[in-house]
Amino acid sequence: METKNISFSDIVKNFSPAWYASVMGTGGLANVFYLLSMNFKFLKPIALGLWWLNIALFLIFIIPWTLRWFFHFDSLIKDLKHPIMSNFFVTMPVGGLILGTNFFMMGKGYFSMSFIINLGLVLWSFAGITSLFFGVYVMYNMMISEKIGFEVKNFSWLITPVASIVIPLLGNLLVKSYFKSNISLAKFINLIDISFFGIGFMLFVILTTVIIRRFIVNKMPPSMVAPTFWIILGPIGVGTVSLMGIADVSKMLGLISSVGTLKLLSLVFWGFGIWAFFLILAITVKYMNEGKIPYSLSWWAFIFPMSAYTLSSFSVYAYTKVSFILVYTIVLAALLSYLWIVTFIKSLVGTFNGKLLAPPTMKKAN
Repeated sequence: METKNISFSDIVKNFSPAWYASVMGTGGLANVFYLLSMNFKFLKPIALGLWWLNIALFLIFIIPWTLRWFFHFDSLIKDLKHPIMSNFFVTMPVGGLILGTNFFMMGKGYFSMSFIINLGLVLWSFAGITSLFFGVYVMYNMMISEKIGFEVKNFSWLITPVASIVIPLLGNLLVKSYFKSNISLAKFINLIDISFFGIGFMLFVILTTVIIRRFIVNKMPPSMVAPTFWIILGPIGVGTVSLMGIADVSKMLGLISSVGTLKLLSLVFWGFGIWAFFLILAITVKYMNEGKIPYSLSWWAFIFPMSAYTLSSFSVYAYTKVSFILVYTIVLAALLSYLWIVTFIKSLVGTFNGKLLAPPTMKKAN
């Protein structure tokens, strides 16, 4: 049965926080294309187009995301207490962080530098406050809950650590911007970035251990959960880029005398991603051989983690100048592009036919 007569109130009430994963993924792909345009010129206008699309997506989603807090708080709280859905609330501030990096990379020809820096500071500050709040609340809620079984343990639990590790991506750009004009603010931002990186990294190590143990000890989840396996690439990819950036700006500020050790650690982190990438690729092929992976908003879990890992590979290439890594990055970018196109088209179809907007009782039964 086709969905019809979906009111705006229904859209707001049932607006999933996971929608902002599309902003994260689209912004990540835009950054990948922009960096690769140094080698492939035709990618630059595509990157710019994705950036403008990302601005539109962020502004469109902010309306139902905000209204839900005021007019459907009961539904929002229900999601916030859910052991899986609660993790996706941080995708909104993280989407803002990624959009901020888009502005720094591509916005200089369209906006003043002062506007970009001020916007970046607002997005960075908002993300820091909300990521800390959601990160503490989600963990607290899971710890006091007595109803969390093995079936809800998956890599979506890593989204909160991803939020903390993404903060230095924009923060490092702000440190460079304020280095000459406001050294005190630059040092403050750097300190906060290091703190959030520590939070995200430690949570990544702890939660990954818990989740992998679940997959080893218990049966594998249903195919609809398959995209969430790719989330493990998020903290690995972002962690590599963030740590490299932290090394550079910390040396600039005089906090460390050499970047060598931190850069080496970032290479170790990226190397772990090779194992993770081929593991989740094998798992995804397994699910595909057993049948289709049904489309849902969780498909956006393919995109941002993959874009983060692709960006980290480009960063490793830029640092090491090993040509094979550039080839590896291009292959990753090609796969990322295919996944984004398929996911974006399916999201458009699901939006226009109402299946992604309808209340649960109006959705077509599986």
